[in-house]
Amino acid sequence: MPNKTQYFFKDYAAALMSFSPENIADYYRTPMAVYSDQGVLTVTKGEEVVDFWKQGLKQYSSQDINKAECTILLEDKVSETVYLCKVQWDNYSESGKKVSSETNYYILAAKDGRLGIVGLIITGK
Repeated sequence: MPNKTQYFFKDYAAALMSFSPENIADYYRTPMAVYSDQGVLTVTKGEEVVDFWKQGLKQYSSQDINKAECTILLEDKVSETVYLCKVQWDNYSESGKKVSSETNYYILAAKDGRLGIVGLIITGK
């Protein structure tokens, strides 16, 4: 039976494929932090998440991505309300061809019974 995080990422994938920055941003909680080889970005407002995805969706569009599938490779419930998940994303074009893959770590926190992304570690893989 799927658990909370599996449902969360399935719904998050659907939001990504809606190509709506506002829908996607609804899965994030601010303040949050994004870690990558380029450094750490602290996001304090929901509008910043929307702006990020306005730019980020251009990559999906340029690759003709219309389907995103996720596989949770690791899930660790680190407290009553916090999870650390390693997630592999496989992205497909309309023809069904896999056009890209990426693996990232997500820190999810539950508030009012609902999970949200409060940290993201971009691996570059």
